[in-house]
Amino acid sequence: MPIVKVSQEYILKQALQVFRQKSYYNATMADIAEACGLLKGSIYHYFPGKEALMKEVLKTAHHYFQVKVFDHAYNENISGREKLKLMLQNIESIFIEDETNCIMGNIGVETCRVIPEFSGLIQEFFNAWIGAFTHVYKEKYSASKAREVAEFSVAEIEGSVMLARIFNEPKYLKDAHKRVLGRLA
Repeated sequence: MPIVKVSQEYILKQALQVFRQKSYYNATMADIAEACGLLKGSIYHYFPGKEALMKEVLKTAHHYFQVKVFDHAYNENISGREKLKLMLQNIESIFIEDETNCIMGNIGVETCRVIPEFSGLIQEFFNAWIGAFTHVYKEKYSASKAREVAEFSVAEIEGSVMLARIFNEPKYLKDAHKRVLGRLA
């Protein structure tokens, strides 16, 4: 395989796909290097190891969701219902059209008791998601009830993503999104 130079961003995108397909523990640096068109040793010029690479993947995924999903909750120029619709449409796009799963949920379940550094990053992601939903739900509910509804909604979406992947049926996620949106009606 020829030695090529690639960007760190490219490696993170490829690593995300490899981790989604193989999981953290089953993915190797050689798998990621191959996905990037690099020699295995070349990856170490960018990241000192798989754990450091995974941390950056988690940070990148969180940032992506922040921009594409969570930030809509704080757009004061549209109604809460419109905010939630935009957020849910983008979640569907990420999980259905891109045919991906939730890297945060998967890696969180796989590593939460073993790699505390991942757990903290994943908790930050879910807190941001719950916080965004809470902000929107405050239009209808008290702060504490909005938080409760937000937590339930995020958990329902995560469960529906799992079922959608297991049964290869996006209906699970679409139905969950209808229920999540209905909680604001």
